Parts: sequence; C-alpha cells; structure tokens
Amino acid sequence: MFGLMIKDFYTQRKFAYLAPIFLLPYFLTLGRNISGAGIELFSLSIGFIGYIMTLYSNFNIGESEKMQNRLLISLPTTRTAIIFAKYVMISFWWLISYISYVVLLFVLERLLHYNLTQSFDIRIAALSLCATYLFASIFYPFHFKFGYRAASLLGIAMFFLVTNGMGKLFSLSRSGSWGSAMADQPILSFAVITLSCVLVSYLLSVRIFSKKDF
Repeated sequence: MFGLMIKDFYTQRKFAYLAPIFLLPYFLTLGRNISGAGIELFSLSIGFIGYIMTLYSNFNIGESEKMQNRLLISLPTTRTAIIFAKYVMISFWWLISYISYVVLLFVLERLLHYNLTQSFDIRIAALSLCATYLFASIFYPFHFKFGYRAASLLGIAMFFLVTNGMGKLFSLSRSGSWGSAMADQPILSFAVITLSCVLVSYLLSVRIFSKKDF
C-alpha cells in the first residue's frame, strides 16, 4: 500500500502543488486582522484546496484513465488496497494544504504585519481535515463509477452545496433543541458526520472498483 501512496505522490501533477497559492487572494481580502475571520471560512478554504489536490492526483480521462487502472490492477496488490491507499492519501494532500496555509500566513505576518493568531488553531486543522475528506468522499465513488471528468464536475458542484448546507445546518442547530449537541460540540459533530460519509464512500468505492471490468 505504501508503494501505491508513493506512486500518487510522484504522479501528482506539478500544477497541483501551486493550488495553495489560491488561498493568498482570500487572505488578502480579509485585511490585516485575519484572526477576526470565522474559523469555518478558514477551514473550508483549506479543505477545498486539499480536495483540489486530491482531484488532480486522479487526473486522467478516456483511454488514459483505463490504461492507468489496468496497470494498477496488474500490480501484486488487491483492489481493496488500491482504494484504501487513495483514501489515506487524502490526508496527505490535506497536510500539504494546511502547511501551505501556515506558511502563507507567516509570510503575510512578516511582510505585511498581518495578525497570525489563528495559524496554529487546532480547530481549523480538525475542521479542514474533515472538509477535505467530506468533499473527497463524494468524489471517489462517482470517479470509480463514471470516470474522472463526470466526477470532478459533480465534485465542484457538491462543494457549493455542502458549504451552503453546512451554514444552514449550523444556523438551525443554534435555534433548535435537536441541534443542541451540534451547537455545543460542532467539531465533534462534524467529525462524526464526516466519518460516517467517508465509511459509506469507502465501501461504495471498494464495491464499484472490485466489480468493474477495465
């Protein structure tokens, strides 16, 4: 499995490593008091960059995609291990996104004297990791079923649906008794939701990939 993860690292498109730069315009629009921004916005932006890197690590269309899958299943490993490696690598792409976020804020603090109080916030790390996994868990089953092109378009659309849904969910949790637990423990609640989605996504991906004829 480790070899499969190394393969994804070396075959990642070089452009993907520049994706965290897209965080820079977002930070600049916040002004100098970066610490005043909500952690949800920070977490979603970092999570989305991690998700974009996950997308690019699977970039292949048409016959090229089929050939890569044939090559993978010809290796001395199981199809389940291939899927498991993909899901583990999500955390690696998130880590690159998060480290890039810390570096960007450090540079802004040094050059433009921005406030750096949120750069090492554990809540941002936890929520952004959950966000990356949640977006990727939507992408992967469709990717293995319908291919990269269809799954990537759906994944981008789902990003906006999920972000809007999260905002409404947290708003409802503050006003209703049913959501008191979510209001009291938003990170834990989001982690449980994410874990459930990832588990279902992983099982679906294994089932689809195991039965697919390449």
